[in-house]
Amino acid sequence: MYHKVASPTPGAKILGHYVRPRAFRRHLKLLKLLRLSSITPGQSPEGTTSQIAITFDDGYENFLTHALPALEDHHFTATVFVVTERLGRTDEWDEGFEPLMTADQIRECVRRGTQIGSHTATHANLTRVTLPAAESEIRRSAEQLAALDIGAVPGFCYPYGAESAEIRNLVAQSGYDYACTTLKGQNHASTDRYGLRRINVRADTGVAVLAYKLLRYRSDAN
Repeated sequence: MYHKVASPTPGAKILGHYVRPRAFRRHLKLLKLLRLSSITPGQSPEGTTSQIAITFDDGYENFLTHALPALEDHHFTATVFVVTERLGRTDEWDEGFEPLMTADQIRECVRRGTQIGSHTATHANLTRVTLPAAESEIRRSAEQLAALDIGAVPGFCYPYGAESAEIRNLVAQSGYDYACTTLKGQNHASTDRYGLRRINVRADTGVAVLAYKLLRYRSDAN
């Protein structure tokens, strides 16, 4: 799970969300060394330890400028969860520094093999609003993504990792095939498809740390 692939913007306070482009390329080289291939979260075959889903939250413009070229160079694909009513604006829920992709930029990413998923309409914390408001956030984002004419959008991601049994049900009822959380770990056959786990990658996640995390979860699965 990544957020931003870029050098930190001057004045930014949440530095952990920034993975520098050179570090990101090192991560991809590690995945190649481990002979991992990329798939989308909803495609993960049961019991596999040779495939990995690379995901990005929020839909930052630096995905297109920095992450996507590196992914293409290393023959990987990724899934990007976007905030549909903030396209072309900035991350107002965070610090408001980083630009988000526009609709046209999202279409370009799709043409180049990226899967797009929903991160709600406004990046709302779905556990801090009423259930009708949460349902509106989830359904509006689905409708707005459909209007982009980018093909199927099977995946959803809970902002802040905030979810509950009721929220998971709303996501399922809205037609999404799977949903990602911020819970750590590897997914198994018994994992709830609306509660998929991920490995958090931050600014201080060096190659050795990432290798440890990946190998640990692969070992747990065997």
